[in-house]
Amino acid sequence: MNVTANKPLHGAGAAAKWDDLKVFLEVARHGSVHAAARHLRLDHSTVCRRIGRLEALLAVKLLDRNRKGVFVRPEAQGLLQHIEQMDRHASSLDEMIAQGESKVVRIATMEGLASGYIARCMPALARFDPAIKIELVSNPQVVDLNRKEADVFLSFFNPAMRGLRSTLVGNFSLFLYCSKDYLKRHGRPRRRSDLAEHVFVGYVDDLLAIDAVRWLDEVIMAPRFSFQSNSVFAQRNAALQGMGIVLLPTFVASGVDGFERILDDEVSIHREVWVSARTEHSHLARIKAVMAFLKYIFARDVDFLRGKIDNISNG
Repeated sequence: MNVTANKPLHGAGAAAKWDDLKVFLEVARHGSVHAAARHLRLDHSTVCRRIGRLEALLAVKLLDRNRKGVFVRPEAQGLLQHIEQMDRHASSLDEMIAQGESKVVRIATMEGLASGYIARCMPALARFDPAIKIELVSNPQVVDLNRKEADVFLSFFNPAMRGLRSTLVGNFSLFLYCSKDYLKRHGRPRRRSDLAEHVFVGYVDDLLAIDAVRWLDEVIMAPRFSFQSNSVFAQRNAALQGMGIVLLPTFVASGVDGFERILDDEVSIHREVWVSARTEHSHLARIKAVMAFLKYIFARDVDFLRGKIDNISNG
């Protein structure tokens, strides 16, 4: 049964509430009742109760569960599409009311990419729209664009969420670095197996919200840490003071006096960069301009991002 075609959004003498429809939409987007509850800041039991109320009102079972999580039943897909359309229209209206002709775009991404690369590329934005004003937010966690925490999200993975349009814009490499003082005191590792005898600087494991930054795990098992921080720049600065070896993206380490790249013929880690925006916002001129700007700089600076040269381009 196609719910949208055959079943109106009311029944049993009462209209379906938008709050209940929104709960169903978020469960569908997240594929999890728990995740939807966190997103909506509701109790798990409240989400279940609202889904049950909506199912009773429409006389249709909306959700099922398998090993991968919760999924929308085929007979409820029409309803879901209708609610998504309602949500897009509501969001577009909110955007028009709140922003008007605003040229402000908030970009959210990890600290290193925000401060080490994107901020340095800002002059190139004028090529696409000189009137746009950027709010650049560094965030160690996944940003929820559906909650309007940002307009554009740059991530090291494909978010692959309903309601988002995500595009692969580039990639970057990470290498091992240490200070000259560290090499004098501990010796230079000549091969990858030598790393077991050295100490490292890295992230605080239990504070990592994004698995894509667990990059040191791809280099050495159970590294011995002398210093850990949730800030990649704190890691860089500690390594510069001789605290240990650090694995860094090129945009954080390149051009830093006192650093040496080591074992780059044996150790290099690669990450993709994805840019995401809400589907209903992807047609907006300011979002399109920022997307074009991001695609441009990642294509322009491919050699820098892969560690083949030390500086970003000027063009």
